[in-house]
Amino acid sequence: MPKGVEVRVLLPAPLEYKMITNSLEWNKVETTLRRQAKGLTHSRDIIRMIDNVGPEIKQLSIAEIQARRGRKSLAEEILAKINQDIEMVEEYILVAALLG
Repeated sequence: MPKGVEVRVLLPAPLEYKMITNSLEWNKVETTLRRQAKGLTHSRDIIRMIDNVGPEIKQLSIAEIQARRGRKSLAEEILAKINQDIEMVEEYILVAALLG
């Protein structure tokens, strides 16, 4: 490379995983994930992964209602699984962006 030539490499922004604390926050995270997946080479697969979180959100919502009513609930376990799924989707988005 000639002397004095500057090379710049564009890297994706660092990952900041979008975690939710209740089912109401999903809409905002879902919109962000869909926007990030738009136009990527494997966007259909990523969109399908995002769609698969929807039924889990419904389960979380029901569990949250049961918890508010004082019944035993699995809300924390469901929430942990959903956050793990969100993290996985974000990692797939990163890989798809790097693959171009």
